[in-house]
Amino acid sequence: MKGFKFNFGLLLVIFSVLGITGCSDKEDESLYSEWETCLDNHTGNYVFDNQGRCFGDGGGISQENFEKMVTGHGWKNYGTWEIDESGKRLPDDFYKNVYGINPANFYFTEGNKITTYRKDDSKANSMLSDTQSYTFNGRYEGVPRSVILLVDGSYMQITGWDLGVHPSFCAVYPLGLKRNNKDVYGVSIFVQMTDKELKEFQDANKL
Repeated sequence: MKGFKFNFGLLLVIFSVLGITGCSDKEDESLYSEWETCLDNHTGNYVFDNQGRCFGDGGGISQENFEKMVTGHGWKNYGTWEIDESGKRLPDDFYKNVYGINPANFYFTEGNKITTYRKDDSKANSMLSDTQSYTFNGRYEGVPRSVILLVDGSYMQITGWDLGVHPSFCAVYPLGLKRNNKDVYGVSIFVQMTDKELKEFQDANKL
């Protein structure tokens, strides 16, 4: 009987783990499905201006809602997809096939500061960070686009946002790589970090 009880308990543990995994997978699928239309630029192509910068459609976010939802929180990269030169989103997660650079995660603070965190491959459990000032422009170059302009000349365009159970937003931005002397652009989903997750990023940056 003791052996039977042990095996039964083991089965319960296995089923519990499988159940948790199943819920997580469904949650991930749900988040991707929620953003799929926005990721695909509402079935239209992304556009490149005369400077080669990539932009998408979508309602963006007002400065008031940006400050309420985004400022004061960390935002982890859920997934990133490359936008090709024709303005189409490629199907595979960009970072699955790229080595030497890791996804960007962000922390927006009061006073228009943004800290970018990336995993440091040269040191275990460590993060690289960079803090810059930024300005918010809700009508960039006369077009209703929500664009975050960084002092280093880079930018991020928020094309959609959701203040739901898992607050998240969708953004287009240069990925920090060049191909044929042109910036590579992508579109990402960012999910709000918990306070614990943000602290882990900040502590890892001190290692």
